[in-house]
Amino acid sequence: MRDVIWPLTATTWMQTVTSVMFLTVPVLAPALLADVGFQPSHVGLYTALVFLGAMPVSLVMGALASRFGALRVMQVGILASAVALLLSTAASLPIIMACGILLGAGYGPNTPGAAHILARVTKPRDRPLVFSIKQSGAPLGGFVAGLLIPLVVVSAGWREALMVSAALGLVTIVLVQPLRAKADDDRQPGRAISVSGVWAQLRLLAGHGGLRRLTVASFVFAGVQACTFAFLVIYLVDHVGLDLVAAGFAYSCMHLIGVGARITWGWLAGRFVRAAVVLAMLGVASATFVVVMAQFDDSWPFWVIVVISAATGATASGWNGVFMAEIARVAPQDQISAATGGSVFFTYFGLVVGPTIFAALVALTGGYDLAFYVIAGAIFLAAVLIWPRRDKVSRKPNSS
Repeated sequence: MRDVIWPLTATTWMQTVTSVMFLTVPVLAPALLADVGFQPSHVGLYTALVFLGAMPVSLVMGALASRFGALRVMQVGILASAVALLLSTAASLPIIMACGILLGAGYGPNTPGAAHILARVTKPRDRPLVFSIKQSGAPLGGFVAGLLIPLVVVSAGWREALMVSAALGLVTIVLVQPLRAKADDDRQPGRAISVSGVWAQLRLLAGHGGLRRLTVASFVFAGVQACTFAFLVIYLVDHVGLDLVAAGFAYSCMHLIGVGARITWGWLAGRFVRAAVVLAMLGVASATFVVVMAQFDDSWPFWVIVVISAATGATASGWNGVFMAEIARVAPQDQISAATGGSVFFTYFGLVVGPTIFAALVALTGGYDLAFYVIAGAIFLAAVLIWPRRDKVSRKPNSS
């Protein structure tokens, strides 16, 4: 595990910072209402645009990583996201929305790039835990965003909050640079980037039953996760009546518990329970807590809202690391990067579709109840799909 420490530390920190940058606009959305006209439905649209920008990048990430090095592409991505946040200070709704696409293009290299780096230095048995530690950077970033962004908004303003988030990204690019030579020593400068490589990734997913089921499930899981991440703050402010700081605290707790939860699920999946079983159980638990969240109103004690929000964070956002490790286990071992990139493409698509449908349901019904029930039903069905069945790729977790 010694060779894993620095790559894992760097990729986890990059995941944390990219998560802060992605969530900055959704968290400060209530503050944008007066100056920009940013409505609750715009949160879903913005989130969808972010991952619309990330989708094409994920499909070519295998070729980009081979040609330029995974860490270098991830650095360039963070730079693009920082630029998007700085441009968003223009206080124009169309510009902020357009910048969501640019931010997403910067976000896209993160997951497949980190998988490329970590798969090279991690033993198959340790992958669920290692990948889950890395993916814990996403809820950790949400925790930081939920505490930091509202405080900066209250003390300085929403433009300054965007600048602080962008500055975190720029500092990160510099901090990880010393690791670049080692992390990217497998790059092939002459490697071509072609459309045929993209089609090969999609054919791999379509023709492999295990990868196909995982990909469909990740599409749904990702959509539900995006809805809870994107809408919790504005739901608590708009529907429950909390102030921005209180809602940000609940949001932070949702993400903070997700840090430990992702690591715990990865540890269980690596040593005691099959990863597919862990994923299915997380889906059922997520559906349950989302239904409970739909019952929130101003009569609920604040501490109960925080507890349910945290439980939702532990389940609805706890699946990513186990999923990535399961993709690496099920995929042909010489095509892990291609399988990861292709599957992440559809995961990002779920992150586009989920918030879009949720926002549309909120706009059509004038409330949040139906939207929460729909995503709860979807993730329950995905849990049924992912439940392990006997096939030629099924093995005990420690037999990899």
